[in-house]
This record gives sequence, structure tokens and C-alpha cells, in this order.
Amino acid sequence: MSERNQELEILYFQITDIWKRLCEEHTILLDLTFEEYSHLLSSDIDSLEKTLEEKNIVSEGINHLNGLRMDLIEKINTIQTNEKKEEVKNVTDLIVVMTKFENEKNQKHLFRFNQLLIDVIEKIQEQNKKNQLFINKAIMNLQAIREDALGGPKYKTYNSKGASRKGVSGA
Repeated sequence: MSERNQELEILYFQITDIWKRLCEEHTILLDLTFEEYSHLLSSDIDSLEKTLEEKNIVSEGINHLNGLRMDLIEKINTIQTNEKKEEVKNVTDLIVVMTKFENEKNQKHLFRFNQLLIDVIEKIQEQNKKNQLFINKAIMNLQAIREDALGGPKYKTYNSKGASRKGVSGA
């Protein structure tokens, strides 16, 4: 095995490990996102704050892993440049470069971890949208309660751009 192939094989195992760890961290983030929704539904603000703090910690871990991932891709690009081959610009390029090792091991770990990571990230995005919708509805209800209590406007008008403008009742 050539020196280049040995280096790439070591990098393959390191990258596969990073992808595995990214999957694990994103799965934890998904669980916390579900917890966040549960706390929103039950109006448990103390638990919600703790969950948000945990999400921030997990996000920092994910950012650290992304930094390691970028370092490994730079190493691969150095090898690719020395061999006058194309640089890795995205995950698809990375999988193409690592295909030889994926086929040798007959497992396609990197490909499978990448598919899992995409799936988990899509679920996180979907749940975050639900969480945001709940928060927006809660804010609108709080605004309505505040306006009723303070005698604020009873209707809204819209400007030419479609933005709402509060009207004055009885004027």
C-alpha cells in the first residue's frame, strides 16, 4: 500500500469516527428539542431553561466536532493537491475520495453515517419549526391578553407591504 493510501486510510477512520460522533451529538440535540417542546406545552419554564442550556452545550460540542472535521478535510486536500487530484469541497466529494476504503471494508460506514446525520438534522429542523410555531402562538395570545388588560387596540390594519399596524379603537 502506498504512503498516500495509508494516510488516506487513517484519515478515513478518523473521519468516520467524527461522523459517528456527529450523529451521536445530533441525536442528543434531537432528544433535547423534543424535551423543549414538552416543556413548552406544560409551561415548565424552569425545566425549559435547563433544556435550553443543555442544547447550547451540545451545540458547542457539535461546533467543536465540525472544527475537527474541517481540519481532517484540510489534511485530505493537502494529500489531494500533492497528488494533483481535485480538492474535497463538500461531503459528496469526501465520500468519492473515500470510496476505495468504503468498498474495501464493504461496510460503507461514512456513507451510512452521513445518511443518518442528514435524517437526524432534518428531524431537528422539523421539530424546531413546531417549537417556534408554539412560541409564536403563545406570544400572540400574550399580546391579546395584554391589549385586553391595558385597553389597547382592538384591531390591526396593514400597510402596503403587508406588515400589520395597530389601529386605535373608538377614535
